[in-house]
This record gives sequence, structure tokens and C-alpha cells, in this order.
Amino acid sequence: MPSKEILVLGEGDKEIIDFLERVRAANGLRVQLGKDVFSVKISSETVSDKGRDYLTKGGSIGSKK
Repeated sequence: MPSKEILVLGEGDKEIIDFLERVRAANGLRVQLGKDVFSVKISSETVSDKGRDYLTKGGSIGSKK
């Protein structure tokens, strides 16, 4: 299930941006953190302004605020 949270990255997030670029270039990575191994996949998506508003504020798309 996709996350409803949108994390907006800025200039101060260079390490995260570099990591995501590595994941995209490799079409996925396995990452070991201690004894845990995570499979990391990435996909691009296009979110409309209306959809972004819904995801960040909640509520029905048809509702008036």
C-alpha cells in the first residue's frame, strides 16, 4: 500500500537525494542495516495538485474546504 505522506526534499537533504538516485540507477537495491536486510525499490509517479492536496490534508477529493 503506498504511503500517504509526501516528504519534500531540499538542498539540505543531499545524502537522501544521492541515495534515491543510486536506487533509481540500479533499479533497486538491497540495504543491510545491522542484521536486517531491506529491499529498496523506487518508482516515479505524477501527482496532480488536487491529488497532492488530498494526500497531504486528507478528506474527500469532492469535499469543499
